[in-house]
Amino acid sequence: MPKKMRLWTIHQNDAFSLTDGRVDHSKSEYYMDFPGVREAYPKLWRCLGVPDGQIVWCYTRREDIPRTGTPKTMWELEIPESSVLAYIDDVIWNRILKIRVLLTPRYTKAIREKANKKFPDDPQSRRHYEKELEKKFWDDELPESALWNQLRLDGPVDGSPALIKHPVRKEWIIECRTLCCR
Repeated sequence: MPKKMRLWTIHQNDAFSLTDGRVDHSKSEYYMDFPGVREAYPKLWRCLGVPDGQIVWCYTRREDIPRTGTPKTMWELEIPESSVLAYIDDVIWNRILKIRVLLTPRYTKAIREKANKKFPDDPQSRRHYEKELEKKFWDDELPESALWNQLRLDGPVDGSPALIKHPVRKEWIIECRTLCCR
């Protein structure tokens, strides 16, 4: 029996059917409003082998679902792990988009370890150095190809997003409900 996992995905109410039809990215606030997304998506789709863009972004942890100012539809899914196209490093994805986000524990742990080695007995200097390292992380210009090479993960890490193919099989849907605002 294939191993299964829980995923959650949210979308604007009536944006598209999760189980049939096609994803229309022009109905997505994220796709339309965030700089760089429209340019990055086709590259992502090609990397995934889904050039028509028929993918669904999913949360691997329910607690990561953001509350927004508008009602959204949330689907809870239980899918075979083998149906995940890719796990995405959210920090790297945002670097590709040139959006600074909070670093995930994967990155903060490495920064803390480096700062602890340099300033084991000086908490104030250690915190200052951690901030310098984080700034350097965001300010370092990496070639775009290097970022794309780091984007895919071997498995879910720190609640990284999972991408699955659209349409979703009806039997994978556990629940569908409206999430309300903040």
